[in-house]
Amino acid sequence: MKDLQKNNDLTIRPADKGGAIVILNTKDYLEECMRQLEDTTTYKKMKSDPTEEFYRQLQIYCKKRTREGLLLEQEERFIMGTERRIPIFYCIPKIHKDPFRPPGRPIVSGINSLSSNLSQYIDKLLQPVVKCMPSYVKDTTEVVKLVEGLEWEDNWYMGSLDVNTLYTIIEHSQGLESLRRQLSDHLLETQLAFLLEGVRFILEHNYFYFEGDFYVQQRGTAMGTRFAPSYTNLFMAQWESHHIGPKLGTSLVLWRRYIDDVFFIWRDSREALNNFLEEVNINSLNLRFTSTVSQESIQFLDLNICVEGTKLVCSTYQKDVAKNGFLRYSSCHLPRWLSNIPVSQFRRLKRNCAKTDQFEVEAGILKQQLLDRDYPVTILEEALTKVNKMDRETFFKNKVATEDDNIRLILPFQSNYKKVEGIIRKYWCHLLEDKYIGGLLTEQPKITYTKVPSIGLKVAPSIKKKKTIGASSWLSLQGFF
Repeated sequence: MKDLQKNNDLTIRPADKGGAIVILNTKDYLEECMRQLEDTTTYKKMKSDPTEEFYRQLQIYCKKRTREGLLLEQEERFIMGTERRIPIFYCIPKIHKDPFRPPGRPIVSGINSLSSNLSQYIDKLLQPVVKCMPSYVKDTTEVVKLVEGLEWEDNWYMGSLDVNTLYTIIEHSQGLESLRRQLSDHLLETQLAFLLEGVRFILEHNYFYFEGDFYVQQRGTAMGTRFAPSYTNLFMAQWESHHIGPKLGTSLVLWRRYIDDVFFIWRDSREALNNFLEEVNINSLNLRFTSTVSQESIQFLDLNICVEGTKLVCSTYQKDVAKNGFLRYSSCHLPRWLSNIPVSQFRRLKRNCAKTDQFEVEAGILKQQLLDRDYPVTILEEALTKVNKMDRETFFKNKVATEDDNIRLILPFQSNYKKVEGIIRKYWCHLLEDKYIGGLLTEQPKITYTKVPSIGLKVAPSIKKKKTIGASSWLSLQGFF
């Protein structure tokens, strides 16, 4: 593993889809990254590290809005309380597009970066509006519940649409205008102006480091910033309000979208459908769609959706490039967490599969995959028995969130975790007696663990550590990891 880490001729990345690990020639990987970064409509090279200057601008924004009463002091402290790590650009290979010369999906790793807390704060404001979109679907569970409740007719078509490179094609002005229109009925004018100014700051200060240079993204938003899915969702919702809404209830029976993936049902002629698919690609927003249409079956998210008589029936879909990416049972993770993996995966299959015989086939494949990862037969059989006894209909009922008042201790997992837990519980009573913090604590803490870095993460960091000689240089600044 250490040899792989030190080998600068190879670059190792997780695949964009399918769970595979991809080993690339570094030369090819860098060429793909630079191919994207040399698109001057999307990216611009900067002369130097802008972190401190951008941070001063963020301070001005926050302090002004706090004085105006639009930000609470604790909200200002949260937004400003970032570690200011330098964002890192990298690509993950789309081997499902081309296994030999895979194009890369651009990612900016911005955890704890200058605008990460502002992005998280804005996302919390946008989420309730996103959930009100007519086309909104939360997850696969909602899709299964929706399509299995439909009555299918012989002359209908179903299809899927995928928006090409949605995150990087949105012009800032068009994105902000879409947000303004989508939010105007939900916020006061002063609140709306404050939020749009925050979004503008994130978009215009989306900088990152790659191979010795700093860049700023001039168009679109980074895949990696917290508010990006909400931003792109509302951008698409504004387009849909003009181009899709008027057709719903006429030619369009159904239109549901998960960020940039669309599932729809059409009840007009094939010629009218072809015209519709041409029309959606004619717009001034850079939106370009790839489409698949069928009267028999379609793939959407992790589902196969098939026509059987007057019903739509679901089962689980996996791409051809999918690999066995389950953790080994012997890996350094909390045992009860590892033991829950089979139950959760069998539940997923039962949720996806409308027919019992299809579930049994897929469960057999899953069982073999987990056996190949050294899961004990007894644990797998117990998990499968438990899931077989569950009523599939309960998977589609809305869960009511319960409040948990317990103090939560979050610790890095290690093999002697039981000893650590014993020490904490033994001496917790002394903390309860403390005059300063005792009143803030609960009778016993709830202990949870962060995951241990995997081998994949060790050999495929977003940036390799640079070897320095003598005194530390700017390359050793916090933010490079």
